[in-house]
Amino acid sequence: GTPIRTMVGLLLLKRIYNLGDETVIEQWVQNPYFQYFCGEAEFQWKPPCDPSDMVHFRKRIGEQGAEKILEVSIDARRDEIKTTNDVLVDTTAQEKNITYPTDSKLLIKVIKRCNKIAKQEGVEQRQTYHRTMKKLLLKQRFAHHPKRKKEAKAALRKLRTIAGRLVREL
Repeated sequence: GTPIRTMVGLLLLKRIYNLGDETVIEQWVQNPYFQYFCGEAEFQWKPPCDPSDMVHFRKRIGEQGAEKILEVSIDARRDEIKTTNDVLVDTTAQEKNITYPTDSKLLIKVIKRCNKIAKQEGVEQRQTYHRTMKKLLLKQRFAHHPKRKKEAKAALRKLRTIAGRLVREL
């Protein structure tokens, strides 16, 4: 097996420099400072382990062991963190909850809102269009397909008609 000092060193380097498993192994082969940090006395031309071994090692040390290694990596850079006034937040990996207001979505919103208001106020409707809406949305889904464009356009027109009817009925 690979020495524990090497594996812990690789995990620390991975955390400190924000690298992936494969990337930290590639960097280790090219960088003598990385090798010295992990306990090597001489420059090595071969990687110390397979990147998958790092996954196995993380599983072996468990969540508490990984937290301890994270604490050590933070302590190692504590002075650097204290001297900077800027805080960088990377939100590229954060999920965004944004959808664009297409006509069909807005029309569906209008139809659902009209049905809800009618139910709350006790207005008797001729039709709620629940089943029709489902069929029209399916037709609307493939609007960019060349053979389905005409069908999708007709479905959008029908949704507009339904929304207008329900608004006038209320």
